[in-house]
Amino acid sequence: MNAEMDGLLMRLETRARQLILKHRELQAEKDSLEEQVTALRQVIRNLEEDNRRLQLKYDHLKMAKYIDMADSSTKDLHGRIRKMVRDIDQCVAMLKAD
Repeated sequence: MNAEMDGLLMRLETRARQLILKHRELQAEKDSLEEQVTALRQVIRNLEEDNRRLQLKYDHLKMAKYIDMADSSTKDLHGRIRKMVRDIDQCVAMLKAD
């Protein structure tokens, strides 16, 4: 019976060592994964900041394009008004000549 208890005790010690080794492996893996999570969170923060910066730049470019289009439309409108005034002046001149 003593031999049976010794065998059981040895198996228990072996199993305890295996569990301790497995625990250490899993702890190392957990630490590694936590480092990866921290690194990825930093990457996400950097990308979010880049996204905000690029969105702001895009908004500024849209506004600049809108202003440029407004200036262009105003110039075109002034040109059309001047042409209409010239045409009217020519018509008035023709009427006076008759």
